[in-house]
Amino acid sequence: MAVATYLRLRFTLTSDSEDRLTAELWSLGTLGLESVSTADGGRQQILAYFEEPLQPDVRDRLESRLEWPDARLDSVEPLPAADWLAEVRQRARPVKVGGRFLVDSREPEAALEVNPSDRVLLRIPARAAFGTGSHESTQLAVELMEGLPMEGLRVLDVGTGTGILAFAALALGAGEVVGLDIDAAAVLLALENCRLNRWSPRLVAGTVECLRAAPRFDLALINVLPDRIRNDLGPISVLLPRGARAVVSGLLVEQREPYLRELAGFGLMEKQSRRSGEWMGCLMEKAG
Repeated sequence: MAVATYLRLRFTLTSDSEDRLTAELWSLGTLGLESVSTADGGRQQILAYFEEPLQPDVRDRLESRLEWPDARLDSVEPLPAADWLAEVRQRARPVKVGGRFLVDSREPEAALEVNPSDRVLLRIPARAAFGTGSHESTQLAVELMEGLPMEGLRVLDVGTGTGILAFAALALGAGEVVGLDIDAAAVLLALENCRLNRWSPRLVAGTVECLRAAPRFDLALINVLPDRIRNDLGPISVLLPRGARAVVSGLLVEQREPYLRELAGFGLMEKQSRRSGEWMGCLMEKAG
């Protein structure tokens, strides 16, 4: 019986292009990313993990779209199936997210050295390399939510992943949260995280279309790369009545203007934006 493997792709790049490369790799469906510095300190390396074999369209895009002067694909290495995030969990330390939360991505049994009483603790073990709170896009989404009156809102978390934004919405006072993800494995992961936290959103595996008959939402959370959510913007907008809001994140600064034009085509108008490094988060409101 063949042993399942991952592929580890090693890129060398200049540090100022890291955000653009990581956004590209997420859009290609990477399982996770790791950033390391070279010995001379002058170049940055990104390790990207994919399931083997690479899908033909992913291979084509890697060869055609990543030919940047400041990014080079050095190697593609097969790796035996393993819990390659175990070391990440061992090295992890709790991180502050927004003004209200402390997110711990370590093993569930790890004890907190200090449990601050002024922050809500969320345990999100690094079982997958997304949604553990450390990325700027998650931070921006939480910061925008913290500025909203959340009490009693009906919230849709699109691409819920680990469930971190769904948990944050409930902790901020949302009345009901539906966490939606097209990846059934992500929904199972979010369900595990429900057991580690006292928040229990409704979790749904499927596309936005499966919510067509559901009551409409007061707020949508869309922390998804633009290329991966574009086809769902129309169906999402249908679920939002006039005056409803959407928090969109996961876009680079250079993507902001064209993305806002797309959102405006569905009646979603920008009310506020925040920036962290090369990443943007925007608060939108549904026009009449």
